[in-house]
Formats: sequence, C-alpha cells, structure tokens
Amino acid sequence: MTNLIKAEIYKLSRNKTFCVLIVSVIGLSTLLHCLILMDWWLLSGTEFDKAGLSEFNALSPFTIPLFFNLIVSTLAGFYISTEFSHSGVIKNQMLSGNKRKNIFMAKFLVFTLGAFIVTILIPLVTAIIIAILFGQGEILNLTNLIYIGRAYGLFALQFLSFTAIVVLIAITTEDSGKTIIFTLLLTIVMFAVEKLITAPFINMLYENTFFYQFSAVFKHTMTSGDIIKSIFIGVVSLIIILLCGVFMINRKEIK
Repeated sequence: MTNLIKAEIYKLSRNKTFCVLIVSVIGLSTLLHCLILMDWWLLSGTEFDKAGLSEFNALSPFTIPLFFNLIVSTLAGFYISTEFSHSGVIKNQMLSGNKRKNIFMAKFLVFTLGAFIVTILIPLVTAIIIAILFGQGEILNLTNLIYIGRAYGLFALQFLSFTAIVVLIAITTEDSGKTIIFTLLLTIVMFAVEKLITAPFINMLYENTFFYQFSAVFKHTMTSGDIIKSIFIGVVSLIIILLCGVFMINRKEIK
C-alpha cells in the first residue's frame, strides 16, 4: 500500500494537468482577492460577510460545487481516467500482485490530496497572504480563525465524499471527457434539486446529503447539533461511497 501511494504521488507531481491547475488557480484566486480588496468587484451577502470576513469573499466561488467541480473533475479525467484508456498502468498494477482495493484507496488518497491543494488550500492561503499584503491582517483574530477552522474542517470532510464519487466515476467511465461530463451533470442535478425542487420530502433528503453541507458548514453560527450532524453525514457518506468504489473496481474487467 505504501509503495502504491508513493507511486501515485510521483505520478501526480509529474502530471501536467495538475501543474497547470495549480498555476491557474493561483492566478485566478490572486486576481479575485485583489479585485475584492480594491473594491473593483463588489460581492456581498456571503457567509464570509456575515462572519465579518468580507475581505475573504473571493473564497465563495471555490466553495460552490458547480465551480470547484470543474477543477476536480478535470484533474480526475487527466490523472485517473487516462490510465485506463491510454496506458496499461492499472493493468500492470493488478498483474504485479497488488490488491484492487489497495489500488483504489491509493488513487483516492493521492487524488484527494491533489484536489485539496488546488481547490481548498491554494485559495485559502492566497486569501490570507493577499489580506496581509493589503494591510488587512487584523481580520485574522482568534474569533475569525476559529470560524475559518471550523468551516473549512467540516468542508474538507464533505469534500472527501465528493472526491470519492469523482474517482468512482473516473474508474467507471475510463474516459477523461466522460468523467468531466458525468461529474458536471451530477453537480447540476444536485444544484437543480436545491434551487428548483420544492417537495418537502425531497428537500429533506437533500438536506441530509454532503452536497447540502458544502454551504451549511459556512454558516456563521452552527449549534453543536449541526456540527455533529455534519460530521455524521460526511463520515457515513464517505464510507458508503468508498465501499461502492471498492466493489466497482473488484468487479471491473481490465482489458
């Protein structure tokens, strides 16, 4: 398992798509934060506003599934799916005696690390650096740091479930284009359920999914019950999706 993880980390570090995404996200995040702090982009009514962190409003797009899905699915398409369609990497890993579940878990862990870096870590670090450079470092007081830690801690937990689904789709489709399309369709469907469906039962089901938690965890005030519920949803969702992923790769025919 350790050797598989090391191999995946090596492949990720050499992946051109990953490098391009890092540079692109750094540039985009820097631009958005500068526009906010220079009052060239007036974004208001966000959860960061309510928490007294309006300087961090440019983080909002990176917390919306419709936006960060483009980053995550692109990485999956050109990091995982291509190993099925254009090379014999998966086949060679299996023929070398590695257990399929170990291969799946290694890919999931390293892919999640890469997705975390470009989707969560870079925008957040950029926000902090830009705020300090613009003389807004005083917003990083203990109260705001606790809010950021709680919000992003819970967000990262839900993010694990999302990356697990993306890995599952990538392994199932074996094609970078299909991976991006199907992941985007899933996100659009969940967005439509949130914004358009008014049936109480469906809304109740949606509010108990990790997709709903992506926005719920950034609320300025959360009760201890809300936090426990978010953790429970994140953990249960992750376990179920990972079990489905292991089942799928064990049943998959590798040509």
